[in-house]
Amino acid sequence: MSDPSVPRSGSLGYKPKVRAERIYPEIDTWEETGELKPLGFAGYKVGMSRVLMIDDTEGATQGQEIATPVTILEAPPLRVYGARFYTEDINTGKQVFTEVWTDSPAKELQRATDVPKEGNMDNLEAAKEIKDELTEVRLLVHTQPQEAGLSKKKAENFEVALGGDVEEQLEYAEEMIGKEIEFSDVFEPGEYSDVVAVTKGKGVEGPVKRYGIKKLGHKTQKKRRKAGNVGPWHPDKLSWRVPLPGQQGFNNRTELNKRIIDHGEDPEEVQREGGFKNYGEVNSNYIIIKGSVPGPEKRLVRLRTALRKDKNPGEPEITHIDR
Repeated sequence: MSDPSVPRSGSLGYKPKVRAERIYPEIDTWEETGELKPLGFAGYKVGMSRVLMIDDTEGATQGQEIATPVTILEAPPLRVYGARFYTEDINTGKQVFTEVWTDSPAKELQRATDVPKEGNMDNLEAAKEIKDELTEVRLLVHTQPQEAGLSKKKAENFEVALGGDVEEQLEYAEEMIGKEIEFSDVFEPGEYSDVVAVTKGKGVEGPVKRYGIKKLGHKTQKKRRKAGNVGPWHPDKLSWRVPLPGQQGFNNRTELNKRIIDHGEDPEEVQREGGFKNYGEVNSNYIIIKGSVPGPEKRLVRLRTALRKDKNPGEPEITHIDR
């Protein structure tokens, strides 16, 4: 019998494996589109479930009822508390020109960042004066965890990019400051999105757990859960390819083209008797995403309009949701 072969764990495409700077991610790259709308949303991971739906993709089960694992997110509306205006210089690159903040910030936002109660809407006029020099306008939004029924009192705040040209973005930002963004303003059922989140943190792990290397034999060395050879004596420098102990998990990760199965405003449609494990009950709007998403329960998951777009097969037909 031949020895079992195990593929390498720990893709070198993710080196270096470093801890995320904070518990929810930043998004640097956004879709370039002429449609004027926000290009992202966010929700708290509730847990996984299963739905029965009619298969609308090409294959042997097309048109038949199939069982599909899904992830449920609880996603109250995002509140827009300001806007950020960018210019670009040939030497220094993209720079923040100014910011505008609402004059009525929410209490949960003030716990997270230092936003003056009086706001600074006067900066909006300064941005309008140089609108020909602006290259991009982004919304400043924050979550509303109190509507999700979570025990946390501090909101998450981040940027959301906009589609359309700069003049349209400027008008849209002025109109939306102080208002809320709904999930339906960004996505439609059946559409694909990119999921960005921080994975589960597992602390410091050895190379066997971290990279899946084979344990050494009992006659090899005094230690078994280590790399057998870490390189030559000269030059006495470790290569970055050598599997070593270090941080495992709590990394920023992006999964492309995750299909949005459904969303709704009635939490009873997905509510589980006794609540979801490690989360509790869903109290507000929900999103159902096909497959799994990174991170543990209660962690904020950000959704971005898909960069590598797949064709939208249309709105899925769901026949049953496990509860």
